[in-house]
Formats: sequence, C-alpha cells, structure tokens
Amino acid sequence: MRDNRVKSLIRTGGTAFGVALTVTDPLVAEMIGGAGLDFVMIDTEHAPVNSETLQNQLIALRSASSTSLVRVPHCDPVAIGLALDLGAEGVVIPGVVDGVSCAAAVAATRYPPAGVRGFGPRRAARLEGGRSSYLIRADEEILTVVMVESPVAVRNINKILATPGLDLIMVGPADLAVSMGHLTQLKHPDVDAAIETVAAACARHKVPFGIFAAAEADARRWTELGAAFVVIGADLQFLDQGLGRVTTLAADLRPVPASPVSD
Repeated sequence: MRDNRVKSLIRTGGTAFGVALTVTDPLVAEMIGGAGLDFVMIDTEHAPVNSETLQNQLIALRSASSTSLVRVPHCDPVAIGLALDLGAEGVVIPGVVDGVSCAAAVAATRYPPAGVRGFGPRRAARLEGGRSSYLIRADEEILTVVMVESPVAVRNINKILATPGLDLIMVGPADLAVSMGHLTQLKHPDVDAAIETVAAACARHKVPFGIFAAAEADARRWTELGAAFVVIGADLQFLDQGLGRVTTLAADLRPVPASPVSD
C-alpha cells in the first residue's frame, strides 16, 4: 500500500485540496485524477454509484497521485469495508452524531484487534506492494474522516473529537444548514457560527478540520481559518459553470435582429 498523500500533508501541518466526483463515467474520474489535486472524493451518498461503478472509478484513478477517497452512503461497516476492499485509500463517513457513532465509524476502517473491519481486501491487496504490504500498512495509512452535519453533532463535537484513531472532521455546510432549519438560507449566520464552533473545537483537540467549500470565497475563508482538508466543488458544478460561460458567450455573440423598417 502506498503512502497516503492526504495523511502525509496533514501530519506536517499542510492543507489538502480536492474535489468530489459524482459522474460515474471512468473517463471523468481519469480526467479529474490527472489534475494533480491532493485527493478525489467519490460520492456514493448522493450519486448513482454502485459497487461495480465504484470499482471502475477507482481503477480509473489508479495512475493518479491523488489520494482516492470514498464518501460512503451512511455510517455502516459493510459499506465502509466494501469501499476499502475495492481500493479506496480513505473513507468519508456521514451520519456521525456522537462519540459512540464516531467510534463505530473508526472501528469499521481497521482490522481486529484495533477495529471490526471484515477481511476481504479484494482489489486493495493487489495494488502497490501486494497483500502483505497492504495488511501491514492499511490501518495506519487509511484516512478516516467523519462528517459533522447536524446540530446534535455540533453539540457533541468534543466527544466526537476525543475518539482514538479519528484523522479529521469534515463539515457538510448544506446538510448542517438544512438540519438547523435553514433550507433556503444555506449561508445563514447561525450556520457559520456552528461551523466556527466545530473549527475551534478541532483546534483545541488538535484534530484537523475540513469542510466542503463549493464557492471560491468559502474555500479561501475556511483555509485562512485553519482548514486542513478542503473539498473545492464537484464535477457537476464545474460542468454547470462551464455551460454558464458558454451560454453567456453565445448570447453575447448572437447578432441582434435588425429592427423592421416602417413605411
């Protein structure tokens, strides 16, 4: 198993930047992997990804230097184990609300006696170094990220951060806003305050803080406030942005119809 690029960065006080991948076409994964970012996060929570398409995406990312992460659908040891067995170098786990669920999430990423991960590194053990290297290094090199997306998780943040083996926290601002009752105001001041509470707690506990930052201004702001792990948008977002520029250009270039000549 190769060194985990994200783990190496955050261990030395650096910041890891990456994007989310939701389109299942392996060509898209290969293109994004070739961009040279620190990580690519395949999203199986909100995208139509099954185990076969996930494996194909991970194969497409094989030659990339970016760390291959998978956001699993929920805090489930079977889903976590499958993502790792298919070759993910880390998992991003939603649905964590307290110390108990965080401990369960961490345990699912590690083999006994440190955890409860089932044995079956189907593809993962065939990568760099082979099976023996994978089994020796997996517990240490796999990145375990849990998401904070609810007021309950914010209230329990200190217990979550006290979990042994947790690598970092990632805030999901949109889900946090919705769970706080701000469905149409995702940037409500109360949401920002809750994120700042999480960031401050991470600093106290010396656990890296991460966030999904869809807008450039958000990415800059949270990086300046100490974020060590930043997801800067997703593939469909980039497609929307590109289409927006094209439609604007087309409107600018379209000839203005001549005014009818009146008698």
